[in-house]
Amino acid sequence: MTDSNLIELTGGIIQGLSGSPIIQNGKLVGAVTHVFVDSPTKGYGICAQTMLEKNEE
Repeated sequence: MTDSNLIELTGGIIQGLSGSPIIQNGKLVGAVTHVFVDSPTKGYGICAQTMLEKNEE
């Protein structure tokens, strides 16, 4: 998470948000997959393209 306004407003990514969409410029680009308990501004996401490719396997 790099948006300082969003960090100030929310404090970071909240546990339990796994699966939440990641939107950039009005487009779905991925989803939240994991958040570090001790650092709410860090976590992992998965790209939408990867999700589509894995779904086709």
